[in-house]
Amino acid sequence: MKSACLDTHGVVWYLSRPKRLGRSALRFLREADAGRVRILIPAAVLVELVLLEEAGRNVIGPAQVEALVSARPNFEVLAMDLRQALELTLLRALKDPFDRMIVSAARVAGVPLLSADERIEASGLVETVWT
Repeated sequence: MKSACLDTHGVVWYLSRPKRLGRSALRFLREADAGRVRILIPAAVLVELVLLEEAGRNVIGPAQVEALVSARPNFEVLAMDLRQALELTLLRALKDPFDRMIVSAARVAGVPLLSADERIEASGLVETVWT
């Protein structure tokens, strides 16, 4: 089954402002809703959402992600593991620690990353899908 990782912006926009999603990313997510694509949400996304919420940013929280994963079997949280941690050593070109963790999750899983982040796309470290 075709799979992709979804970054933090993608999760937030999918759950709260789907019109902000890129056309190609939205296609992946609709395919997942139809049961034809698997969407992986790196655990780092949940940590970033908690920290954004604590900083007063009006974003969705882990409870909404839990509800998403519970309601849609083709969405799953991807736990951080040793392989992902080791992959971080190869991603020093990315300065944001959450970008590094999310990209490492996609690379270890061997799937593209649904992301609008121009720095990630420009890095060439992972295939990105958005527009």
